[in-house]
Amino acid sequence: MLSRIVFVLGKGGVGRTTVSTALGLSLAERGERVLVLEWTVAEAIAPWFGLAPAGVQPVLVAPGLSVANYRLDEALRAYFVDHLHLGAFYRHVVNGQHVRRLIEAAPGIAELLFLGQLWWLTTLAEAEAGLAFDRIVVDTPATGHGASLLDLPSTLSAMGASGLLGSELERVATMMRDPAWTSALVVTLAEDLAMEETLELVPRATADLGRAPLAALVNRSVARLGFEGAAPAWLPALEARLTPPAREGLETVHAELCGRSRCEHELRAALEGRTQLGTFSLDEQLVTMGATSPREVAYALAPVLRAHLGGA
Repeated sequence: MLSRIVFVLGKGGVGRTTVSTALGLSLAERGERVLVLEWTVAEAIAPWFGLAPAGVQPVLVAPGLSVANYRLDEALRAYFVDHLHLGAFYRHVVNGQHVRRLIEAAPGIAELLFLGQLWWLTTLAEAEAGLAFDRIVVDTPATGHGASLLDLPSTLSAMGASGLLGSELERVATMMRDPAWTSALVVTLAEDLAMEETLELVPRATADLGRAPLAALVNRSVARLGFEGAAPAWLPALEARLTPPAREGLETVHAELCGRSRCEHELRAALEGRTQLGTFSLDEQLVTMGATSPREVAYALAPVLRAHLGGA
């Protein structure tokens, strides 16, 4: 069964947000209440559905699908005021200029509070704030920052923290260790830089979680179009009918497609057996559906994700 929280990881620009939205849609379409939680300067998903960018409070963008954006200042207020009921301490100490600067500068605190918010959303949020979600999809920041969320509990636990920080670490670590509670999904492109980063990310995520990612999703794949190895049979005949400039352009495009196909082939071979579901392509729906907007892409990808992950 798919875990309560799914972290969507990957290099910047590979399509994490689109995949997160598509996964949320596919789960919502089977009757689940889903939250896609972003951590970004400008929340991007709600505008795809014709709405203003979402803030820290979940906004319903489609039946069963809500989105929200994480902010450190609001996470601090919610933790100390709503959860711990230490309103005076928050107003006079935590929310003071010097303490706020220290918290913002301290490595790992923002990430810990982010994970703490996920813990709260899947345990106490319904009773304390009336927020009930069957699944949370985390649209993580780009690879470095996103991957650091997975190893944060073990890194900070090694420091031997106690008190409130120690309690927070323990429950977050418990959440991250539980495969029914958390899992990861990796998104990549059939490009050299993205492939190199993915080949580093998958073993790192596996070590941090203690289990393999669910899958590696290859976005904008061209392997199924037959651009691997020898040139397609139709290419020479087409080239013969083109002007020299057009022929040169076609050759450039063909070389690019062959390079992307080679890259995907190498990626699939390198990741074989290193994810729970292997690798699969996300491009087929894009090619056949001709999606032109992020929202259309998300709807087009939803059946693909549901087929591969719906029963995981």
